[in-house]
Amino acid sequence: MTLKLTDNAPNIWGENLPYWYIVLARIGSLFLMLSGLYYWVGILGVLGESGLETEVWQEAALRVILASSFLIAAVGVWQLTFWGVVMWVLSVITQTGAIMAFENFASQQVLISAVHLLGLIALVGTSGWIYMNASKQEE
Repeated sequence: MTLKLTDNAPNIWGENLPYWYIVLARIGSLFLMLSGLYYWVGILGVLGESGLETEVWQEAALRVILASSFLIAAVGVWQLTFWGVVMWVLSVITQTGAIMAFENFASQQVLISAVHLLGLIALVGTSGWIYMNASKQEE
């Protein structure tokens, strides 16, 4: 079966979304907002030394990029837009690369990456399930 976004997408992604799906996306959005604010707290040095005062400038640059991109992704996921999920994926890829490249980049590194991966799987899986059910009902 070929996925044709031009046929059924307006009927599926309008006001017909299930309430639980909207709640799931909003919970993911709040988690993304907390992730972005976590990086800003580190950058500004609220809890100690500033995250910009590192020996490697690339690490500081990645912290600023992640602080901004997680907040942008949070807005997009809250609004249930496609670009929000794309920003989330790009942010997670960047964060995972930074965790692999720099030692002690973030506390609880494995937990952070695992929670992001599970959130993305849940959102994509439920989106596919909603699309498949709506496609079956229209046939």
